[in-house]
Amino acid sequence: MKARGSITQLIRNRRPGYILDEDGRLVEFDESSLQGLDPQDLIVGDWVEYEELNPIEGRRASRIRRLIQLAEE
Repeated sequence: MKARGSITQLIRNRRPGYILDEDGRLVEFDESSLQGLDPQDLIVGDWVEYEELNPIEGRRASRIRRLIQLAEE
């Protein structure tokens, strides 16, 4: 099932980043989950679509793709 949210925290070098989903919950991800995206091009506030892995083991995103990039202030 596809979900949407915004990048809320980025930690470089394959460490996890976080997506704030539309229900206000945090979902963890790492660079290996990005589809066609250069991790260096992501910024906090980018809207993404993703698939959530087995939530029983913790909320993790996979197959992440950018929907909208917010303008930098």
